Amino acid sequence: MAIIKGKNLVQIAGLFLFLVFLPLGSWYYLQTGLDYRLQARSELQDIAPLPEFHLKNYNDAVVHSNRFADLLVVGYFYSPAHKAAYGDVLSRLKQQFDGRPDVCFVAFSEGPQRSAQAFLQEFEVADTSQVFFLEGTGEELGQLAQAAALPEATGGLARNSHLFFADSSMIRGYYDLLRPDDLKLLVKHITLNLHPLEEPDIIFLRETEK
Repeated sequence: MAIIKGKNLVQIAGLFLFLVFLPLGSWYYLQTGLDYRLQARSELQDIAPLPEFHLKNYNDAVVHSNRFADLLVVGYFYSPAHKAAYGDVLSRLKQQFDGRPDVCFVAFSEGPQRSAQAFLQEFEVADTSQVFFLEGTGEELGQLAQAAALPEATGGLARNSHLFFADSSMIRGYYDLLRPDDLKLLVKHITLNLHPLEEPDIIFLRETEK
């Protein structure tokens, strides 16, 4: 009888733990995750609208700024002075977000296009669906950088080391590609703003239901 009573007490204690402490633990982790997301979103600002442009890509296709209206954009006013650093960062970001239709990487460069093509081949990031290397004149790029509220750098665009992150055609943050902490912050901001993607089987089911 005592053994049965002891078992009952253990079961009651287990049920109490399940009903009380497990929900509390789940709430804690959910709240922690929510706080993290809220903090990350508070770090983003509405800095400036993504400027309008009509520029030629490295594959000769003309690209309009509307192309990126609903995408997450990591942009860069390209400086040859930081070629190696940008190539390394772009390669790692491309690898991390490869295949994401909602993430793209856009560089603005004075050209020529053969230099852009050589760069993309050297760092193995050529991908016309996700990577764009747009060519413009120095005057055009200067106007775009000004409209984008690019932080001033010593030497102007020729020494620029700032990437920008844009969501829904709004520039939300600038990040120095030479600073590891800035790059970690950029990855966090991209990740928290990724668009939900439909699973292939769900899409297939919807198609078969039509």
